[in-house]
Amino acid sequence: MNKEAQQQSFSDSLHQLEQKFSDGGQPGESDAQIAEELVHLILERERLRRGVNEGTPERAAVDAETLTRMAKWDSDNPALLPTEKALRRFATGRGADGVALLKRAITDPKQAASDEARRRALMPRKSKTSSQLNKLIDDIVATCPTISVYELLRRLRKQIGHGVIQAINDTEITFEDEESMPVKRSALKDRLSRAKKKNRKAR
Repeated sequence: MNKEAQQQSFSDSLHQLEQKFSDGGQPGESDAQIAEELVHLILERERLRRGVNEGTPERAAVDAETLTRMAKWDSDNPALLPTEKALRRFATGRGADGVALLKRAITDPKQAASDEARRRALMPRKSKTSSQLNKLIDDIVATCPTISVYELLRRLRKQIGHGVIQAINDTEITFEDEESMPVKRSALKDRLSRAKKKNRKAR
């Protein structure tokens, strides 16, 4: 099967999956039941996209990765804030709360986005974990003042699971403290530059 045929097959299967979800609704469903079906739809869509088979370790790994991404998703688009928060609730066992939030967002989307934006605006701008990351970088620079961003990233990977860093993927660094927002990997260059400048002044 060529690439075009594969894409068409995926599109057809996805359409069938979404149609089945749309047709499967029942009057009087609870928020928890709706949430369960939504999570199933999300997981099935990603399984389909990744081409994993039922009952395989690969499928379990894809499900775990999908739920992690749902829990960690961080959008800068205010219009997506209710969706972002709902997905986090779905991924962390609070599905009914997630559906309730989506219902409110549909009823009054402007108010839902405004409430969430205001909540974020009141959060401390500099988290404890961000300071801990800076300390890790400062300590590394102290032992190797000319370190490159690439080498810094390699050393930070060695800190995964040791109290501060939870994971490092292609775009961001996530932390063991669930209240701390992820840091973009692209920000490491500026943090390293500040650490080197601070180290030079300390000599």
